[in-house]
Amino acid sequence: MVMTAVFGVILVAGLAWVLNANLRVAPVEVNYAVPVAPQLAATGSGQTLYRIDASQSSVSYTIDETLAGATRTATGTTHGVAGDIVVDDADPAASHLGEVVVNVEQLTSDQELRDNRIRNDFLQSSRYPEARFSPTSTDGLPSQITDGTPYDVTITGDLTVRDVTAPVTLDATVTRNADALDIDATTTVKLSTYGAGPISIIGLVTTGDDVQLAFDLVAPEADQVNIAEVASGETELATGPTDGPSFSQTVQPVLERNCASCHQTGAIGSQIWTLETAGDAAHVADGLGIVTQAGYMPPWPASDLGVELQHPMRLADEEIDAVVAWASAGGPLDVDPATEIVPDEPVVPEPRNDLELKLPVAYQASPEKPNDYRCFVLDPKITDPVAVTGYVFDPDVDEIVHHALIYRVTGERRQDALDRDAMDPGDGWECFGDIDVGRSLDPSGRGGGIGLVAGWAPGQQPAVYQEGTAMHLGEGDLFVVQMHYNTRRDGVPPDQSSIKLQLAEDSPDNYDEIVVNTYLAPAEIPCGPDEEGPLCDRDAALEELGRLYGPKGPVIANGLHMVCGTSPDELGVLDDENIARSSCDHNVYTEGTITSVLGHMHEIGQSFRMTLNPGTPEERILLDIPEWDFNWQLNYAPVEQIEIHKGDTIRVECSWDRDLRNRNLPAAYCTWAEGTEDEMCFSTMSVAKHTSNQGPPQTVSQNPPPG
Repeated sequence: MVMTAVFGVILVAGLAWVLNANLRVAPVEVNYAVPVAPQLAATGSGQTLYRIDASQSSVSYTIDETLAGATRTATGTTHGVAGDIVVDDADPAASHLGEVVVNVEQLTSDQELRDNRIRNDFLQSSRYPEARFSPTSTDGLPSQITDGTPYDVTITGDLTVRDVTAPVTLDATVTRNADALDIDATTTVKLSTYGAGPISIIGLVTTGDDVQLAFDLVAPEADQVNIAEVASGETELATGPTDGPSFSQTVQPVLERNCASCHQTGAIGSQIWTLETAGDAAHVADGLGIVTQAGYMPPWPASDLGVELQHPMRLADEEIDAVVAWASAGGPLDVDPATEIVPDEPVVPEPRNDLELKLPVAYQASPEKPNDYRCFVLDPKITDPVAVTGYVFDPDVDEIVHHALIYRVTGERRQDALDRDAMDPGDGWECFGDIDVGRSLDPSGRGGGIGLVAGWAPGQQPAVYQEGTAMHLGEGDLFVVQMHYNTRRDGVPPDQSSIKLQLAEDSPDNYDEIVVNTYLAPAEIPCGPDEEGPLCDRDAALEELGRLYGPKGPVIANGLHMVCGTSPDELGVLDDENIARSSCDHNVYTEGTITSVLGHMHEIGQSFRMTLNPGTPEERILLDIPEWDFNWQLNYAPVEQIEIHKGDTIRVECSWDRDLRNRNLPAAYCTWAEGTEDEMCFSTMSVAKHTSNQGPPQTVSQNPPPG
């Protein structure tokens, strides 16, 4: 019973993080209007009011980066800047700079893909489009101002980026020329201060923490400035004959085969870049050359060491060469920029909507709970057994729906779910970390009549099961959906999400049943030799987990050692390169045909591997990811039919790089837990259990159920 409870907690916690992993901020169209700053007034006879002219001014960042293996300096600039300055000729020490407002959403570098990623993931400028510098004092002002003479001054104040305010000091040179002021100012800040870095995208780019900011401001007398002017415009595209490859004949087919399905509006990659037209591609031509040549795009972290996998998204060498050559030529177009990019037909068509189950109410998430976990019963009212051959989860208000986990509760446990719903006077019931219907989950997802069968996270695709396989629903079965609402936004509208099911016309007896198994290993990553703090003690770290997540936190970390026959002392060590490793062998839970496998760790993961029957003549590496990337956690379907049987062994291996941990967090021993700053060694295997009379399922293109 203890072991079953441990695995039940692990299953829920682990899968919640799998489905949370790819949440992104949705793209918005950049507003290039000049921001509005608080206006000052010249009140004395010797005072003159100056106003920053965005058409002549800029604010820039400069940072060292390693991009696709090459070390370089990255610079981005915005002309969206506004502010007032009052100069007092009679008493220059009384002159003062007002609040300077900078539109960081307009920051533009030589890589539009970089700009999109910074806007969405790091500065979150769609939510926080403006940075503000509020001066508190200015030192070094002269006793008398002479036109054409530069004066070195120090301006101290508070800089607000995103929702963080911190003190900064600008080293500035101020010169008045006739009827305008020239101000050149610089300062160095840390990305980590504002929660915006250091940036690390495995396999593509890393940056330092220090970023230099440069203010190049021209401020004429206020009555000469029209602050309503637009700060920037569109990039001009290259068109006409070129020495590079033809876009329409060579590059466009590559994009339509390999990129468009993920990067069109609403698809999983649209939050980074939207590919609707030829012009969309030309705008990011240089970036496309870099990410394809580096092998970062299309995403495919799995190596060739494991079994052959369906639909590998790697480009062929000749495709990469074509994109790089086109990008190097400037990304010219031989078609109208408005030419549509049409993705190839999807491998898996969207399933039919034979039965739609909505949340029973339009739930009003609580803005007082940044993370509101709520469970609801979805009753399909099944009177005769049916086979579900595909599904789509449809989030009603995707701005607040962080993820959804869908559990099947069989008829014999139906009343338990209804009773749990009735216990809470509100809509549904609060269910952080667990749907809280009994305590009999096991690693196969089948124990006690309750099991995870489906899920959704932003960008996740519809699921169509392999031919001859299905989710089985029996008389009285129902679903419990755990909704995670993230309410950190202005205004929280009510949500009534739904799941749409594709149902087979014939009996489920004709379909092998899809079962999701979980295979796990402990996570033990101690503090490094240069780290110290009270939470570097494992017991103290576990106590903190209990405070954050309740008593289940320490149970998970310690319970995995009971399952795997390991110990914290054995695994909780770092090698000379600050790498920690873990491994666990499991007996196969469900016999059948493997339909998909998935690995999951958090942000300091280094590598992942799942092996069938390790160390035997029948050894097969099912999945090998030598360079873990938290941003790309994919389901992988083997090409061949791989049968697993009772008595077979599944080994899960993970490693973590302690040096990747955010040093702005308190030093702490990392164990298995739900926080992004904690870790996991988690995997799933979807298996077609041979319950039909049709024999093993045929290997066909598929989108496997969530792992």
